[in-house]
Amino acid sequence: MIKLKNIRFKNFLATGNRFIEVPLDKNPMMLVVGKNGAGKSTLIDALTFSLFGKPFKKVNKGQLMNTVNEKELVTEIEFSVGKSEWKIRRGIKPAIFEIYHNGKVKNQDAKSTDYQKYLEEKVLKLNFKSFTQIVVLGSASFVPFMQLTANDRRIIIEDILDIGIFSIMKNLVKDRTNTLKEELSDLEFKIKLLQEKIILEEKYIKDLKNNSEKKRKSDLEKIKETEKHIIKLNDEIEDHKDMVLSLINSIIDKSSIFKKNKELDSYKLQINKNLKKLDKENTFFEDNENCPTCEQDIDEKFKNNKLKQILKDIDEMNSGLDKLNEEVEKVDERIGEIMVCNETIQKEENIIRLKNSDIQAHNSFITKLNEELQEDVDVKVISKKNLFESELQEHKDERLQYIEQRKYYDILNTILNDKGIKTRVIRKYLPVINNHVNKYLKDMDFFVNFQLDENFNETIKSRNRDDFSYYSFSEGEKKRIDISLLLTWRDIAAMRNSVNVNLLILDEIFDASLDQSGMDDLMKLFNFLKNTNLFVISHKLDILDDKFPAKITVEKVNNFSQFIFDE
Repeated sequence: MIKLKNIRFKNFLATGNRFIEVPLDKNPMMLVVGKNGAGKSTLIDALTFSLFGKPFKKVNKGQLMNTVNEKELVTEIEFSVGKSEWKIRRGIKPAIFEIYHNGKVKNQDAKSTDYQKYLEEKVLKLNFKSFTQIVVLGSASFVPFMQLTANDRRIIIEDILDIGIFSIMKNLVKDRTNTLKEELSDLEFKIKLLQEKIILEEKYIKDLKNNSEKKRKSDLEKIKETEKHIIKLNDEIEDHKDMVLSLINSIIDKSSIFKKNKELDSYKLQINKNLKKLDKENTFFEDNENCPTCEQDIDEKFKNNKLKQILKDIDEMNSGLDKLNEEVEKVDERIGEIMVCNETIQKEENIIRLKNSDIQAHNSFITKLNEELQEDVDVKVISKKNLFESELQEHKDERLQYIEQRKYYDILNTILNDKGIKTRVIRKYLPVINNHVNKYLKDMDFFVNFQLDENFNETIKSRNRDDFSYYSFSEGEKKRIDISLLLTWRDIAAMRNSVNVNLLILDEIFDASLDQSGMDDLMKLFNFLKNTNLFVISHKLDILDDKFPAKITVEKVNNFSQFIFDE
């Protein structure tokens, strides 16, 4: 069981520079209340950021930083798994990601992605999506299971049933199958090529026997013509080398120009920064008659002199910026010329490389022809043909091995696809899943028969056996279904892979869509939850205050969220 014990955070969203600490296992039921915008859901974002490195709501990671302090965002979460004690510490500006096991930090030599993978696969045995499906319900950014696509539903259930390994194996088999296909294709090409070579060699032998002298004269002529072509290529190469040298000399100022460009960019950035600062000062003196800090009147003469000086400074800087832009334009023009020269140099060098390669091929051809003229032609060619035939047989034997491997991987692919072993496991657990969902629905006095099929489509029947879909029901009834599924996922996760989390968070589910009856049913249901610390986030203190033994009030004070504990 994962027992989440304590979480601390500072400079996280609207919280300030002092740590806010929330015990997660102290109370079986905790009410978190506050006005809209006070920061009640900060707890959820801090929780998922601590464990998975990303917030619960759909915002960029950089937006988690407190906009006033703009540094030293830190979260710390403590939890246990069995007898092992764990602590995760994360931060932004500076970046922090530390995993502590029984008080000692784990080796941090691995990449952060591998570090996170270790945390999810070896410690938590849950990923972000699965965690949120069994721990959190009701936030606006959360998509309940019934509103997911069939594919996303499958992913959730596979994670909870711990059969995601089969998907990994399937991908590995798929990759290996594709590799085998490519290797077999290469092998077929080699076989075809060798067969063509053997045919050519057989024809060559026949021609040599009938026209040996004619072949000899032809080879000598080929050598002569090839040597002439090599001389021509060498001359062309020298011309291209001269062109390259000339171009290099024309851009000898390359280094200084790029250095100057960097310096100009730096000057331009500084001027724009100063202009922004002056504009801010100008706006301040134009818009304010008194000092917002000391609340004293700003002297009119001082204000006018200050505004004149600011405008003068702005004009001077704009003038300097214009001159700087003119210089930047000249430098950019020169850089453009340099880039064109570089491209031309690259093209010329590519031509040189190709011609050198061509010369090498021609020299190899000449060497081959000279060797043939000096050797016993018949013996050599026959020996070469025998070599090709031997190589061909080896490739044919290798092809048989590849075909056998392919059959094996095809069988594995069939076993590991969505209709194979995963479906068998899912089929086994579907009755259990449906029974648990219907039990929880019954406990909330919602008397329908809920069934998920193998494709994760729902069938919902009333007592009169009328068919309904999820979207046929009211928001309150849909919430009952969502909660029943959430509690079921928690049960299945604990049953299947011993993944059980002590924490359950309900974000504003009481506030709009549940009627009084539904709320009373839920409260009765929650009283039967075992080994669970329930956090209910709401802005309806008047309705829920007397139903919870402990309470956290979240208030905005000077634009900072404050957590006030009342136990």
